[in-house]
Amino acid sequence: MKKCLPIIFATLITVSALTGCAGRNPSSEQNNATVQSSEPAIIQTVLSTNGASSPTVPSNASAAYEKLMAYKTEDYGQQSVADFNAALASTPDELTVFLAEIADVTNTISPDDENYDFFITTMSFSSHELYCEHMGEEFAFFIPISKESRLCDYLDDEGKPVYEFSCFVESNVPYSIADPKLVTVAERDKAFLTFKEEMQNYLNGLSEAEIAGDNIKQMLIDKSAEIANSLSTENMRLSPCEIYMIEINGEAEEAIQ
Repeated sequence: MKKCLPIIFATLITVSALTGCAGRNPSSEQNNATVQSSEPAIIQTVLSTNGASSPTVPSNASAAYEKLMAYKTEDYGQQSVADFNAALASTPDELTVFLAEIADVTNTISPDDENYDFFITTMSFSSHELYCEHMGEEFAFFIPISKESRLCDYLDDEGKPVYEFSCFVESNVPYSIADPKLVTVAERDKAFLTFKEEMQNYLNGLSEAEIAGDNIKQMLIDKSAEIANSLSTENMRLSPCEIYMIEINGEAEEAIQ
């Protein structure tokens, strides 16, 4: 049974990476909006995490989608991480089925779907934790951030906007939950979303010269350490980013710590 789990989870990792990079061509207006109104975005997602009284299931939803929506109860956000994850999968066999179902949904769900945040945040975080527990690995969540500026007056070969300056960063944030019974799903999700939002805001606030300088990796790590400390609690500790790729103006390089 254990052999098939990495195969299924590899699909999940790919989906998560694609989800994180889906906005690699935001407009300059979108970048500015991220800086000015990040909190409402967090609040909106966390409200979603706190549950909805009657979530709507699309008429063309898959069987996996319909099955997993049963976990989006009115108060699921107030459940402990321990109880919520245990309900999702408590045995290796259940975990294998659950990961396959998550992969099925996240491969097809649209960002316009009203349950998108539930699957891409709450269910994805929990699926990673369940898999890592099974494999005896450290918890971590993926954070992609980017900044683009100086929009050109032409499009690329695929018809997408081109910017004179661009920076893409990919990293993982290790974390640990000392007692999952004392951390709610909403608390966990909000901490992760806030971490990503604050890192994106920080990158947006840097000048092109600062980003292109030799110290950008350490600057991002130092900022992530500051954010991790501010968000960590007695029951859940976040660590600084482990940056593994920085791409500036099309020139990518590995940035392993």
